[in-house]
Amino acid sequence: MDWLFKSNSAIDETAATTKRRKFFAIGLTFLIVFYISSIISVLISTVPTYAILFGDEAFMNIISENIDSDYDTIMGIVEEQLPIIIEENSSAIQMINLFTTVGTIICVLFYCIKIEKRRLFTLGFVKKGALVEYAIGLLIGLLMFASVYGIVLLSGEAKFIGFNFDVSIGTVLLFLLGFIIQGASEEILLRGYFFVTCAANTNVIVSILSSSVLFAALHLGNPNFSLLAFVNLFLFGVFAALYFLRRGSIWGICALHTIWNFAQGNIFGCNVSGMPMEDTLLLTENVRGAVWSGSGFGPEGGIAVTMILFIGIVTLTFMKNKEYDGFYSVEKGEFVSDYY
Repeated sequence: MDWLFKSNSAIDETAATTKRRKFFAIGLTFLIVFYISSIISVLISTVPTYAILFGDEAFMNIISENIDSDYDTIMGIVEEQLPIIIEENSSAIQMINLFTTVGTIICVLFYCIKIEKRRLFTLGFVKKGALVEYAIGLLIGLLMFASVYGIVLLSGEAKFIGFNFDVSIGTVLLFLLGFIIQGASEEILLRGYFFVTCAANTNVIVSILSSSVLFAALHLGNPNFSLLAFVNLFLFGVFAALYFLRRGSIWGICALHTIWNFAQGNIFGCNVSGMPMEDTLLLTENVRGAVWSGSGFGPEGGIAVTMILFIGIVTLTFMKNKEYDGFYSVEKGEFVSDYY
């Protein structure tokens, strides 16, 4: 039974090529990387956010009428009007937030490659079979969330209203692209970077648990957050860590994470971790209760997701890791691999 939580090739190479560190040092470094990546993402979002703000005709008219007022008055107007503008442009703001998570990807890759001197392979970027892994991840993620949606409908807490013929397909596709970036950013940060680093310096079980707690904790500030939402996000973290461990590639879990969020919001019309989605292909209404549907937080706050993730975790636990034989070799002091 030693294969149950056996490390994979990415973890093995990281352990062999990086300096050993204590768990506290790993956690502190992660927080620094995460904080810097958050700043980068905010800076990236500044221009499009201000474009929306100052492109609002009603807002600019109010500012023009009060242009001779003092600083405090103008700031008071901004604070009063900002929530209104955000609500009126919710889709655009959501899209900006998704696309700006590219800052996290940039920061993590820079730190791991330039500071830790790691190869992309140690983050799960396996070149061979990448498209196949991504396609499999998309299919599994879609089937998983479709199962969640079916359970929620059967519970009677939500009902399918119909197709949304007013939605812009172009906007939906832009959301898909945004979720591709957002899903990848969280997986690269928490699985490719933190999970691998922690597993290489402690053990796989500690790494699975700690990375899953971090993943759930990152959503604490989301609207309508609940204890069950925390449990489900923790379970998703466990599932994602096991999926990455078994496949040894980041591509599959990036795809699964992407399609899970996209299907939840832009296909089935559910809230995504507390975020309501307007641009959705199907229209779904929560009619009563929150035990199965999660109500305001979305299905991730309900038992339907708990059930599907539990089945997924049990399945992955008893699978064996995909082996990459000869994943690296040393040539003239350099690590060389056919897989990146």
